[in-house]
Amino acid sequence: MTSSVHDEGMEAPHTSSPESLLRMVLRANATTSGFGGLAAAIAPGPIDDVLGTGQEGWVRLIGIGLVAFAALVVATSRFDRAELAKAVPGISLGDGSWVIGTVVAIALGWFSTSGAVAMGLVGVMVGMFGVEQAVLVRSMSRSAAT
Repeated sequence: MTSSVHDEGMEAPHTSSPESLLRMVLRANATTSGFGGLAAAIAPGPIDDVLGTGQEGWVRLIGIGLVAFAALVVATSRFDRAELAKAVPGISLGDGSWVIGTVVAIALGWFSTSGAVAMGLVGVMVGMFGVEQAVLVRSMSRSAAT
């Protein structure tokens, strides 16, 4: 897939267009995923002390996956408008999958109480990213049609 790169740099968006807001939400998603992933990949023990899974290896593996996801989301945020509209539903689907996995893991008792609370809060944030991305890409498509 070839696409041109769109770079708004680190400046605040000049408008509140759905496209510029979408790029900002994607960057926030990537930032939180990247930092959380790095923390889990580099220091799985202390992270697992909070989560209470007793599975430092899985914590590290998920952290590495989050870093890869963050890189994908950053790259997606730089796509041109047409490619962005095609790619974002997949990012939102990934976020939704994270939320479902979190709910299942909590329901199965895989976390300590503090871990369930922490993961529940992360799940809410991830869910918000996914929904906001989906709403904005839809708004972006509507504004292009008018």
